[in-house]
Amino acid sequence: MGQTALIAFLLLATGVAIFAVQNAGPVTVRFGFWSLEMSLVVIILVAAAVGAVMASLLSLPSWFRDRRRLRQQAKELDALRTPRPPDVLAPKSPPEDRHE
Repeated sequence: MGQTALIAFLLLATGVAIFAVQNAGPVTVRFGFWSLEMSLVVIILVAAAVGAVMASLLSLPSWFRDRRRLRQQAKELDALRTPRPPDVLAPKSPPEDRHE
């Protein structure tokens, strides 16, 4: 992860934390038949964490694909770096000169 991305992530996380702390009142969350009352801080932080986990899971396939490609390229590079014995070539006959 680049330094710029890390700084952006830290700024975003700080902004979410400040927003969550400033909105600390109790709220009721309803979903279908389910109802739960808790602090808005907890809901905001849990929602942000779930979003981060989902984004990470979505990036996993490309991460695995890149790792596989990197391993394959490393093997190809090692194969190119290993010295090969010179090919013993049989003397070639000169090409036939065809004048027709």
